[in-house]
Amino acid sequence: MFGKLVKHEFRATARIIPFVFLVTLFLALVNVLSGFLDIGVASNISFGLTITMCIAQVAVAYALVIWRYYKNMYGSEGYLTHTLPVKTHLHLWSKLLVGFIWSVLSYAVSAGTVAIIVIAKVHKADGNLNAISTGYQNILREKGLVNYQTALWVVFGIFLLISILMVLTEAYFAITLGNISKMHSLGIGGPILMFFLEYIFLQIVAFFAVFFIPIGLKITTSATGDAVFKFVREGMLPSLTSQLNKTSNAVNESVVVGLGSYLLIPVLAILLLGITARIVSRHTSIR
Repeated sequence: MFGKLVKHEFRATARIIPFVFLVTLFLALVNVLSGFLDIGVASNISFGLTITMCIAQVAVAYALVIWRYYKNMYGSEGYLTHTLPVKTHLHLWSKLLVGFIWSVLSYAVSAGTVAIIVIAKVHKADGNLNAISTGYQNILREKGLVNYQTALWVVFGIFLLISILMVLTEAYFAITLGNISKMHSLGIGGPILMFFLEYIFLQIVAFFAVFFIPIGLKITTSATGDAVFKFVREGMLPSLTSQLNKTSNAVNESVVVGLGSYLLIPVLAILLLGITARIVSRHTSIR
């Protein structure tokens, strides 16, 4: 039954999101063709529209799956949804999975679109596509990150996926909590209020986690400009205090970046999803 719910979610959301992707790719194609044909006005306009769509399509993907969760669970479709012969919490997991996939695809399409435009512009300029790789390596070399590029991309990918999951989790939690019976009098304002309160609370928690949870990444920059990374059992507060009290220039500059909030995000996501699933299963109330 879970598979059928996922299939239905994809069908319902596939009416809009893929179309937005196609618009973005079409504008990128217009930009590439107008660039090769030296149509300056068309190239500049299409470039601006393409970059705008790259950002907009991510927002559209988020907005659509979040709005569908609200409408399908607590809005005009709620009575039909909750009469289906399936455990209520499966609706949450199916919508979360589909929303996560669409959100990841929106970022992937945006990244691919930007890559197409960059490659086209470099090819038109000098035809040497190796310049992209050379420029990338030069940036890494200047920052002393040549030996860490694989780890950087892995960490970036993991952080992006967790961030997407957290955005959806926060939205679903706020909508669910904002639709309990005691919040009905607020209407749509209930979920909006819960989201702002939740956001403020999580930002405060993240702030304290960065500074006080004793887990961090120590970055040491030598006189030659090379960077050395090392995980340490230290938050950001001692490093920041040391930087403020420093009176002389050291040969090796070091700073600790607190990782407490990044490690806390998966824990918070699991906690919020657990609470959301419990409310959905036991305390669902539709106006």
